[in-house]
Amino acid sequence: MSAVKLSARSRAVLAAVRRRNSASRAELIRDLGLSGTAVFRATEELEAAGLVRSGETVAAGRGQPSAMIHIQPDATFSIGVSVMTDRADVVLVDLAGDIRARREITLPGMPRAPMIDAAVGFALDHMAKAGIDRRRLLGIGVAVAGYFVGPSMVNPGLELEEWALLDLHEAIERQTGLPVIVENIASAAALGERILGVGTRYDSFCYVNVAAGFGAGIVMNGALLRGRHGNAGEIAGLFRSAGRVTPNLMTLRDRLADHGIACSGVSDLIARFDPAWPGVEEWLAEHQPSFSYLFGALRMTLDCEALILGGRLPRMLAQRIVDAIDLPENHWPVRRERRAPPTLMDVASLEPELSGPLGAASLMFHQTMFD
Repeated sequence: MSAVKLSARSRAVLAAVRRRNSASRAELIRDLGLSGTAVFRATEELEAAGLVRSGETVAAGRGQPSAMIHIQPDATFSIGVSVMTDRADVVLVDLAGDIRARREITLPGMPRAPMIDAAVGFALDHMAKAGIDRRRLLGIGVAVAGYFVGPSMVNPGLELEEWALLDLHEAIERQTGLPVIVENIASAAALGERILGVGTRYDSFCYVNVAAGFGAGIVMNGALLRGRHGNAGEIAGLFRSAGRVTPNLMTLRDRLADHGIACSGVSDLIARFDPAWPGVEEWLAEHQPSFSYLFGALRMTLDCEALILGGRLPRMLAQRIVDAIDLPENHWPVRRERRAPPTLMDVASLEPELSGPLGAASLMFHQTMFD
């Protein structure tokens, strides 16, 4: 389906309903600061487009009862694909943000066209079996591990040669006939955590994405902060410039190998991870200062509500790192016995392989239907 043309007001209301899944008009008035008339007209527009439905009325203080507005999950769908150096995944997501189907689509050599064919074919097959009209498919979001060198051109690791230095938007749109959005995988993962993970608690946060590489995605006031070239959050260089080791799962795999624990790759490490493995404590001791340095730099630079540690890092390991964060400012003199307001430290709640494709699918909704 083509994107529904919505007013800015209706897009804001739809986003608010989606965050709650259901909301009364009174709650929407309070949350968005809009007049009752504006909210009523927006919900009417959304209902006419088939994106929401009005339901039962509920008491709203001393005023008149207020109608509940419910999202219509089956109104439209999006495909999300995440591509890392050693793994690729696809999800089919509905308007409510729920994952209706998912599959790993990794292929030897990570060939671009066959993997995109596999992703779209899987999603369309699931829709057909569920009796969902394929015209409800809004498009495909693609998240690739790498930095942007052009509007839709990524420079990824050497393992992703077929994804490198070409206009991915044009190539994938020509191949599939679907609208396409391309994003860095760390930014997509941050958006995925914003939709279904601990990011739902915060309007502004930085998602630190630890995988075979290292990066971050930044959400400010509910919106993804991309930067001038799409590379906001390319923070791995901070370690090198400061003479510090860069934490990632490849260095963890190497440290485990030093102690006789062989992992065929990052996916194997994640699937079999045991915190009692010899080498884990050594890796933590080596990298904890880097995490504390980074979190201190991000806290002072971004001044956001929370710093969330995630990516493909095993969550029990992420929790240990967060619990041991020692911000540099903790050792500075305190001015007038008052420090700056704190930034919360949190751990991603989505499973390690899910946030990327979920965020990729959400890109299409956010660009075309939400505020």
